[in-house]
Amino acid sequence: MKNIIHLFTVTLCVISTHLFAQDKQDEIIAVWDAGERKVEIHKVDESYIGNPINPEGERNPEIEVLNLQFKEGKWVGKIYSKRRGRLLDVVCQVEGDELLLEVNGRFISADLKWFRVN
Repeated sequence: MKNIIHLFTVTLCVISTHLFAQDKQDEIIAVWDAGERKVEIHKVDESYIGNPINPEGERNPEIEVLNLQFKEGKWVGKIYSKRRGRLLDVVCQVEGDELLLEVNGRFISADLKWFRVN
């Protein structure tokens, strides 16, 4: 009986840890105000894709500005720089209703802050 209770406790801990990690991963899914435009981040398989929102409020699936993977508690991937016309490395972290982006290129480094719209 003692072994069954112990096994049940361990199983419950593993399941709750997995569910918490899944919630953490998906907290980036939202519409974000990026200043010049709004970007909707959604999940496709194991990737988090960011598409701009057009003036009608609809996601433009033809343009991909972010492509991220969740690794070690952060979202890591690429962001498209319109000004540079190329993809740059990005690490993202959600803090409340803010998305903090650390963007790095060869000689470029910038910290950006986006705000959750919904």
